Amino acid sequence: MAALWLDYQQYRPFHWAGPLLLALALLALLLSVAYYLQLNDRAAAWEEKLQSIGRGHGLRPTADGRGAHEPERLALEVKRANEVLRQLTLPWEQLFQTVEAAGDRKVTLLALEPDIEKQQVKISGEARDMLVMLNYIARLEEQEAFGSVFLQSHQVQLQDPERPVRFALIADWRGQP
Repeated sequence: MAALWLDYQQYRPFHWAGPLLLALALLALLLSVAYYLQLNDRAAAWEEKLQSIGRGHGLRPTADGRGAHEPERLALEVKRANEVLRQLTLPWEQLFQTVEAAGDRKVTLLALEPDIEKQQVKISGEARDMLVMLNYIARLEEQEAFGSVFLQSHQVQLQDPERPVRFALIADWRGQP
């Protein structure tokens, strides 16, 4: 019996497209790395130039390496930090509970904006009608957290078939530290 030779793979000539594409990709990678290093060197040179200019104008470098007018920058940072601290220490829970206690289903609150410096709260909302809005203002004045409550503006929403009244009012806030 004769030997049986099975060849399931067809002969394919060697294609240069694969190795050529790999070589092009490696070349693009090398060019990208070279460009990155060039940009990195340029950025370092600009940073050094900026620091030398800062030293020439009486600016002291800070811990992060940038030059700045130290007392002015520090005063501004302290002012911002105090403002954030004041915002965080406001008795928000008491304010929300007080406003919620005065409300009912006929009044929808749209915005609540405390003004720390003026010790006031601006409340924007929408009431079913004018009488509901006036009753809401009266209920707010009865709350011990608020002093005087003033209607700042109101407008009947004519495009809405129910004709609600959109309003903005200012209340003196006693609950503020």
